[in-house]
Amino acid sequence: MFCPSCGTTIQPSQKFCTECGAALSGANAPTVASPTLAPLPPPAPLSPAAADDTPPAGTEIYDPTAALNVIEQTSPTGYEPSAWEVGGTTAGATTVVSTVGATTEWEPGDTGEAPIASGPHPFQFTPMLGVSLLAAAVAVATAFVDFASTEVISDAGTQAFTLQLNDFTSNNTVGAIIAALLLVGGAALGGTGRRVGAGLAGGAGLALAGMMGMAVGQAISLFDSTEVALLRSGGSFTLITTQEVGFWLAVVAAVLGGVAFAISLTSAGYDGLPPLNTFLGAGGALATLAVVVGPLIPMNGAGFGDNFSNSFIPPATLYLRLLVLVLIGVGGVVGFLLNRHWGVGLALGSISIGAWQWVTALTESGDLPLGIAGHFPRPLGDLVAQPSALGGNFVNGADSPFAPHVVTTIGVVVMLLTCAAGLMVASQQRRGH
Repeated sequence: MFCPSCGTTIQPSQKFCTECGAALSGANAPTVASPTLAPLPPPAPLSPAAADDTPPAGTEIYDPTAALNVIEQTSPTGYEPSAWEVGGTTAGATTVVSTVGATTEWEPGDTGEAPIASGPHPFQFTPMLGVSLLAAAVAVATAFVDFASTEVISDAGTQAFTLQLNDFTSNNTVGAIIAALLLVGGAALGGTGRRVGAGLAGGAGLALAGMMGMAVGQAISLFDSTEVALLRSGGSFTLITTQEVGFWLAVVAAVLGGVAFAISLTSAGYDGLPPLNTFLGAGGALATLAVVVGPLIPMNGAGFGDNFSNSFIPPATLYLRLLVLVLIGVGGVVGFLLNRHWGVGLALGSISIGAWQWVTALTESGDLPLGIAGHFPRPLGDLVAQPSALGGNFVNGADSPFAPHVVTTIGVVVMLLTCAAGLMVASQQRRGH
């Protein structure tokens, strides 16, 4: 008998192999001898080529191992987090990803316009703010320096008059301050990425340009009416009219207001937010047309053509009066029809000074509270007397009332209410995004 593990001869009663120590539980069972295998044939002799496979001494069989280079760990590079990493959703909702200084919005999988930054930006000093600051400073300075002067030398002696901005219309100084505040405040708000601020500054620029242009026209009318009155009085005289520093500052302020509006147009594009209510935009545009048409409606039998040509107001004054209405119309109609945040600010800024003039004319606050596009309806007459017959609409009579036309009143009220509603909607949309 043999050990099943190592093949050593064992005894029938042996329990463990003395060579390998394996248990011999089945050692008493007879074992079957393995069949004897035929011996293998001897190997064939190697050929001379196969016997010479060993490479010569010193020859390397494999390529040498490359030198080990140690690379120092670098800091992780920045990357844009995906919507899933910041808790965004993919089920059709708007995903908001916070970036440096702004909030970027887009629809997941959207291949349309690039994301628009709609949140507050870090404050930046923009060209709009620079122009607005300059325009505001010039506007306020215009209100406190001499604007125009006249000197009459005749046989009766010498008479000299010097007028400031508020002497033409008693609400001009406050109007200049209102425009300055809206220009600077709106441009500063626009510097934080809020387009309604840029629109407000642009609209205030239009209002300032209109008011200063109207003041220049009133000075021209003063010079012309003074000469007419002297010619009618007879006798010899020498008239000296002077455009003082305020006159030229008014021209500069009007130009800067136009530049501020032009710069604000860069913010008039797509802002990443849905448009405002269509009915608000349409109602505001119609109200703007009412404001523009109201001062042109003749009263007491006057002719509509007096708005464009008459015998007692110089053409330059008439055209500058019409410019006031054109600028209000541009700001209101464009702003409301655009129907976005920038447009609401533009409409509000364009009617700002006009609303102040409307209030003062309606309540007859001040000595000469001319309304929107107010004018001199007849020559000044006596140089000693201040102009007393002033108004907004052309009338057939000696006196022209200060109160604005009812169409103008309706237009101003609806414009202001529409702007307020638009600002409320815009604020809710911003908070929702």
